[in-house]
Amino acid sequence: MGKDSPSPPAAPDYAGAAQAQGVANLETAIQQGFINNPNVYSPYGNQTVTFGANNQPTVTQSLTPQAQQTLTAQQQTQTQLANLANQGAQMASGVLGTPFSFSGPQVQTSYQPPGIPQIYPQAQGENNLATSLNLNGVAPMPVNAGMTGQQAIMNRLEPSLARQRTSTETQLINQGLRPGSEAYDNAVKLLGQQENDARQQAVLQGIALDMGANQQGYGQALQSGQFGNTALGQQYNQGLQSAQFGNAALAQEYNQGLQSAQFGNTAQQQALAQALQQYNLPVNMIAALTSGSQIQNPQFSSYQGSNIAPTPIAQATAQQGQYGQNVYNQQVGQQNANTAGLFSLGGAALSAFSDRRLKSNIERIGTHPLGIGIYEYDIFGKRDVGMMADEVQSVSPASVITHPSGFQMVDYRSIPNG
Repeated sequence: MGKDSPSPPAAPDYAGAAQAQGVANLETAIQQGFINNPNVYSPYGNQTVTFGANNQPTVTQSLTPQAQQTLTAQQQTQTQLANLANQGAQMASGVLGTPFSFSGPQVQTSYQPPGIPQIYPQAQGENNLATSLNLNGVAPMPVNAGMTGQQAIMNRLEPSLARQRTSTETQLINQGLRPGSEAYDNAVKLLGQQENDARQQAVLQGIALDMGANQQGYGQALQSGQFGNTALGQQYNQGLQSAQFGNAALAQEYNQGLQSAQFGNTAQQQALAQALQQYNLPVNMIAALTSGSQIQNPQFSSYQGSNIAPTPIAQATAQQGQYGQNVYNQQVGQQNANTAGLFSLGGAALSAFSDRRLKSNIERIGTHPLGIGIYEYDIFGKRDVGMMADEVQSVSPASVITHPSGFQMVDYRSIPNG
């Protein structure tokens, strides 16, 4: 080819492209950090993000005065509960460090009946039979007549609970907590739970008291009936079998002694249960204090930022290099085709307008063996390939003719091949 043949493209700078890619990746990561860490403003407070040296982010959260006041109150409540729990732990440590010891009444496992009374050949004192029970030694009922134990306890408990609720609500309002706030509702909820616990405990105590009173009254009535029946049988049998008087008295005395022993065992079980309850009281207190509501911190809404893909500099560099190579190959192929076409034109009797004044968008694409240019241009509404008449005239004047219109034409047939 001639001196104007296309030059091959320069080799891509892959090392430079890799370095540029690394810089682009770093800048992309920095931009992603900015986008993914916005400033957040919520009804509970603000969250701001600042970037210092080396773009190190610093997240700062600040609460509104009301939210901060609520959080501080919750923390103070939690601290007070923790202090009470520590006191309870110290008490429990002292109690649990001492083995459980019960010093109450012992269980009676056997019963020794009294001696057999003297048997009289004839019953004495028939005219002194007891026809009613002497209840002067029986303890009076623990409640008023016509009222159950549960009603009596609740009549005393409800006013106390009402006063405590009024005092607690006043205290909460004095602390700056208003009805409807989370802290206020939590405190009222806790108070309601405590009131329910107290009512349940009072109900259980009242039921136990009523059952005890009922059982006691039933036992007394039962004993009264048995006493009357025994007296009736004794009176009936005194005249018939005086010896049975002594046996009936012995059985009666035996039953009374047995009931006394059973009563003692019941009292022992009750005392044992009370001692165990007292022994476990510190542990139960710690469990109640540590099971209180936990502090609820305000939650700031998170932000999901979009990822920015790094600029594909290395890939673009490789593609640019391939594109340049393709363009070069096309130019070389086009030049070869144009040259072959011009050579083929030389064998035909062809004259064409080649006046430079008639052509536009002229682009040199090759060189003729005579040293003149081969061009691509627009002429008469189409894209064409050829030479310039003035250049042909400088190397082969006979190949140029002038049209009557005054424009020059080239006889490609007569142009020498060099």
